[in-house]
Amino acid sequence: MDTGLISRRYAKALAEYSASIGEESLVYEQLRPFAGQFDYLPQVREAVLSPSLPIEEKAAVIFGIFKGGPCRSLRDFVLLVLRHHRESCFFIMLHSFLALYRERHNIREAQLITAVPLGKEVEDIIRSKVRDVGHCTVNITGKVDPDIIGGFVFRMGDLLIDASIASQIKLLRKKLGMEPVRKI
Repeated sequence: MDTGLISRRYAKALAEYSASIGEESLVYEQLRPFAGQFDYLPQVREAVLSPSLPIEEKAAVIFGIFKGGPCRSLRDFVLLVLRHHRESCFFIMLHSFLALYRERHNIREAQLITAVPLGKEVEDIIRSKVRDVGHCTVNITGKVDPDIIGGFVFRMGDLLIDASIASQIKLLRKKLGMEPVRKI
């Protein structure tokens, strides 16, 4: 059984169904945080994968994560997956849908690591610069890491821009360490 193929087919079906009733972007917005929660909530994963729980209880666990409940197309999709006993592929289906949506709408995910929290204005400037260069919409996830001392680390796909003070210090130490010691 090819779980990747099954997951992509279900994800494509969710994309087409949600687009047909005008909920594709709503499904995307609801699934973005949920996919991350499914990764880090082992209780949810165990409940969904448990063979002893009935479909109704599994659905209640999944629906309980969504604030205000999932939209109609997402609710129908979850019930379809549970009825066909495809819970083992559910996590991959979520990520396949997110990837498919990003591809269809030319959206890229990026991570910006800074030593201190950035203001909304600075993040918007960075987003617009990346949009101008990459000709795409960018979702930037901010992260604060005081270990980089200053500057920033920007990661988007295969692109990595490390303009942090910590990396500059490492490079300087490496260069100084390779130079022979001169005695006068």
